Amino acid sequence: MTISSAPRDYRTFIAAASLFVGPLLMTIGDLMHPEERMDPAQQIAILVDHAPHWYTAHLLLFAGIVLFIPGFLAVSALTMARKPAAGYAARILVLMGTAALASIFVGEMLVGRFVLDGADPAMATDLLESMFSGPLLAAVGPALLAFFVGTAVFAIPLMKGGGKAGWAAGLLLLGTLFILAEILSAQVILSQIGNILAFCGSSTFAWLILQGATSTASELT
Repeated sequence: MTISSAPRDYRTFIAAASLFVGPLLMTIGDLMHPEERMDPAQQIAILVDHAPHWYTAHLLLFAGIVLFIPGFLAVSALTMARKPAAGYAARILVLMGTAALASIFVGEMLVGRFVLDGADPAMATDLLESMFSGPLLAAVGPALLAFFVGTAVFAIPLMKGGGKAGWAAGLLLLGTLFILAEILSAQVILSQIGNILAFCGSSTFAWLILQGATSTASELT
């Protein structure tokens, strides 16, 4: 299976750039991320001491997840070629999840900006508690889960197919599972590992897309 048999054009380069730059920004952002705590008061205490890093980290995470969209749409064509229904479902689910992740990153940027502008820590704690209160989690949580389900739906058919695309898909899926574990445990090291793995998988896809402009099926899979 080839990704493309046409000469390289702007779509090829946009997809490859998206697959490289988006996850790279997310990796850098997460490596800058301060320690996390489940308790809002403890988290704000950490944030007060590291507000610039907190804000910048979430800015990079936001930019990265948005810039990743064109690349994912490009490589999901591989899944659609094997399993059309799975490929279509993966696109819908990941785009829904991207919207949820982006909204969370923006919310956390807001908290960082709030503290940087001199807000009282008690007010910042109240804001953070409101962001992750039951009503908001009930609205955002299902869409957030869709990102991880969609990644699995996208990756598993490619992993079963094996080859370079299968390995790249496996790294992406493993990376997202580490990120999910971080969301559930507030252990930043897990998402840092996850973003590094996801970047390795995504950058492999970027290379395959560039090579796919002239590659044969056997070279890709």
